[in-house]
Order: sequence, then structure tokens, then C-alpha cells
Amino acid sequence: MGLTLINRHKNYTFGIWEITESLEEIKKSINDDNYKTFKSLKRQKEYLCTRLLLREIDGNLSIIYNKWGAPTLNTDDNISISHSKNIIAVIVSKKNVAIDVEMISKKPLKIKDKFLSHQDNISNTIEETTLAWSAKETIYKLHQKGGIDYKSDIKIKEINCVKNQITVLFKDNDIVLNYNKLNNHFLVYVCI
Repeated sequence: MGLTLINRHKNYTFGIWEITESLEEIKKSINDDNYKTFKSLKRQKEYLCTRLLLREIDGNLSIIYNKWGAPTLNTDDNISISHSKNIIAVIVSKKNVAIDVEMISKKPLKIKDKFLSHQDNISNTIEETTLAWSAKETIYKLHQKGGIDYKSDIKIKEINCVKNQITVLFKDNDIVLNYNKLNNHFLVYVCI
């Protein structure tokens, strides 16, 4: 299937890629042997398709990594990348950005005690717990420096299903995240 969505906004662009191609098919579209550093076929495909998706967003951009292992670009633009099953999400902007894509599943519900506190304003449904996990992952990526406790440092104040927004309290600041439901995944992103 490949490229499934490019969404261009005034301050950011994000794209979604669904990996349905074989590694051999993907390799025909991109000349980058760095994928061989990964042992698993899944990671090899993710590596190559992330770069194909970035090329669709802006063919002049290339990915490098900072000292914390976070992706950066060869320009002054900012980037965030996420993978879930066969879905890749990438967001690019001059502003600070973060993105996370999560498959809606029981897994976050099973580990909710590790990342949710009584101060998080969510219901105990599979969907809202997955959405809360994805929101906290997005904040973690936005911060880019680690050292964050998901339970005490990130609070879900509100999930607004009408506006598709999540208000999060992080380091005494309210941050509004956007989200979309894509089939059986949630895509959460922010640009500030």
C-alpha cells in the first residue's frame, strides 16, 4: 500500500505509510544500505519506509540522530517519527513537534498502573487507555531528553472527542495535542 496520507498544514506536515510491500519491493524505491544494520525484517522495512515517507514530505530532508538517539534533520526543521505494527508516522515542522501512533489494544489497559495516576482524567476503556498512553508517549518525544515519569510528570486533563484534542499538563504547562483515529490505530501529534 505504501503512502496512505500526507497532511500539510501551515505550521507542520505529517505523513502516514502503511507497510504492505516486501523488502525487495521497498529496496527498488530507495538506495540506502543502512537498513542492513538492523537484524529484524520489520525494523529493516521501518527504516527504509520512514525514509521513503520523508522523501514524500520533502525530498531535500534526511535524518540524523542526536546524542539522546532522537531523530533530527539535515536542516533547521524538526522531526518526530513513530512506528506501530505496519504503520509509520512522520511529522516535520520549523516548530517543536512530536508524533505517536499506537494500535488500539488491551496492552495499555494491562499496564495502566505503570503510566496512569488517579489524577489522569480518563475512563478505563481500551480506547481511552490507548489514547492516554499515546498522548504520554507524544509528550515524552516532545521533551526529547528522557528523565520523565509518565505517572507523575504527565497528567491527562481532558480528552475532547468533538475537537479530537487531548489537554495534558506537563511541567506546569497545558499542552494541547491533536489526535485522529486511523482504522485500529490512534495518531497523536503536537506542534508548538
